[in-house]
Amino acid sequence: MAQLIQETVIPPPPPLPPNPKASSSRSTISVRTKKPGPSTRAGSVPKRAEPPFEPCAFFFYGSLMDPEVLRTILDLSETPTVESGAVRGFSIKMWGIYPALIPHESGRVSGSMWRVNSESQFLRLKEYETSAYTWCACDIELSSGEVLRGCRTFCWAGDSDSKELEEGTFDLQRYQRYFKASVVRKSP
Repeated sequence: MAQLIQETVIPPPPPLPPNPKASSSRSTISVRTKKPGPSTRAGSVPKRAEPPFEPCAFFFYGSLMDPEVLRTILDLSETPTVESGAVRGFSIKMWGIYPALIPHESGRVSGSMWRVNSESQFLRLKEYETSAYTWCACDIELSSGEVLRGCRTFCWAGDSDSKELEEGTFDLQRYQRYFKASVVRKSP
């Protein structure tokens, strides 16, 4: 009996942010972007100015839950220690293989927490997440029960009802098995 095989096109992982320590030779990096929508038309109200960065805890729910990926993206000298946690008031939808955090009043999303201590770290995370995501405020409930207030996470920048998003969940183990190597490149 013949089997029908359905092929799924999987988008490539987001590019690594440029390494500030790298030499002046630069390669071209393609970045995922969202199409301009009605809110980006000429004459629309500009977004409010972003407040200055202050060190704070960040909640991660996708590839950045993996400490080795976080180390690579932030060009850290050591693998960071992340802590398990969750945020309330959000849920996950999928944008291809990438999870997108969207507002959901009764939702709860599990992930990890790590303290971002410098603006340069924040800017590298922001570049890794691309313009498809924007940061938003959140409170993180750690596995110990402690609640950290005034934290940040990256949320879907578009409409949470966008046709680009579909129901689903992020599988960290699947990401690590099939996609992590394209982000975390081992030195020879």
